[in-house]
Amino acid sequence: VSTVPIHVEATFTRQGYAGILASATPAKFFRGSFKGAPDPELWYPSAMANALAGKDLDPANPEIIIHINSTMANQFYLGTDGACPPNQYDLESILLHEVGHGLGFLSNDSYDSFFGYGSIDQPTPYDAYAQLADGRRLMDLPSPSVELGKALTSTLVWSGRNGIAANNGIKPKLYAPTPYQQGSSISHLDEATFSS
Repeated sequence: VSTVPIHVEATFTRQGYAGILASATPAKFFRGSFKGAPDPELWYPSAMANALAGKDLDPANPEIIIHINSTMANQFYLGTDGACPPNQYDLESILLHEVGHGLGFLSNDSYDSFFGYGSIDQPTPYDAYAQLADGRRLMDLPSPSVELGKALTSTLVWSGRNGIAANNGIKPKLYAPTPYQQGSSISHLDEATFSS
């Protein structure tokens, strides 16, 4: 909920990887030193930071940037009735998913596949809820480190109370495959557990 308007810039563009439908990112992250921020150690996505501050902290830019893969355009269902044919992708659902990432449902982690190092240089509120199976927060591991790299490709769960309640009292499993998948790992629910 925000009293500050959320501006979304969405464009059709070629994506770098085959099969990518779309991608999104907050236009900017703000360290939690602004008035209204609950945790000074976290980096808040634009829309969330604006909502907490009660004003637009960067009025010259949008809060969310979405890139829709133009090479997949002929496979998108453009209807808004929820009746997407099985051989197409529902663009409305894709955009809602990407807006979720832009609002802050994403990790700022990175992984070096050569050395096996993981990093979270600017932990987000999302990162504060991502945990290892033993309950340690992902963002509390040394960064960069091999320990964090191993965690990014092992069992991780979501510790937010609403997610746990919606999953029958069990911490929902996050998507953390081996090998690590840039842009997908950690910032999604586990595909095998939540296939539907």
